[in-house]
Amino acid sequence: MSDSRNALVTGGTRGLGLAVGRMLAARGWRTTVLGLDPGRLEKVRAMAAAEGLDLRAVRADVTSEESVREVFAELTEDQPLHLCVNNAGRNLSRLLVRKPQDGGGAELLTHPLDDWEQTLRLCLTGVFLVGREAAASMVRHEVPGAIVNVSSGLAAGAYGQSAYTAAKAGVEALTRTWSYELGPYGIRVAAVAPGVMDGEALREKSTAFPRHARYMDGLKRFVPLGRWGAEEEIADAVCFAAENPYVTGSVIRVDGGGPPGWVP
Repeated sequence: MSDSRNALVTGGTRGLGLAVGRMLAARGWRTTVLGLDPGRLEKVRAMAAAEGLDLRAVRADVTSEESVREVFAELTEDQPLHLCVNNAGRNLSRLLVRKPQDGGGAELLTHPLDDWEQTLRLCLTGVFLVGREAAASMVRHEVPGAIVNVSSGLAAGAYGQSAYTAAKAGVEALTRTWSYELGPYGIRVAAVAPGVMDGEALREKSTAFPRHARYMDGLKRFVPLGRWGAEEEIADAVCFAAENPYVTGSVIRVDGGGPPGWVP
């Protein structure tokens, strides 16, 4: 891998995004990760310096058209972008409707519109905004690059996941659509759909909510391999999609064979 190749990873200051950024940098990519939290950005910079990685951390809001355009103007002014990994996202679990736990004559609780819009904006609109600027940069510089979108093993539907699954289904549709549109420019577009990852986010939520921890432990019986995936295993699939010259329009599922999304 030539050290002149430039990669961008959104949501890259923790979890899968950070694992992808570190792996790309270790493989010789000049890598930039995007995030919002100043503290996490600084930690990434310190980690990159300590490990000798060509990895920089830049603040950007992928839900803001202005912010995305500004960061692309800065990053691609003097050098082309060869790879864009759309990883930023967040899952807010909400049932469409549910009865109050205390029963009685209280009104039904319904899925808040604000949660729907926030999830779609980050998990789908953010992919559109970043992917659009990445594609424009590659076409402008005549670079045969790649865009890798992070979907989810739950894209086909999952209990209590209206907004998240709708967003991830949209991400997979964008992946196929862009592969058709950008193929003539030599730009490949693929997606990686992880299952549950045994990472910081899962551990934090399981610690805070014991009931959630028990639920997740119960789900493992539906996974043929009997365990959750490591972030590095998913990152390796992202790197494969980024570097294999004949992968485009595909959704690579890395979920250990399950679990099915419908399990309540």
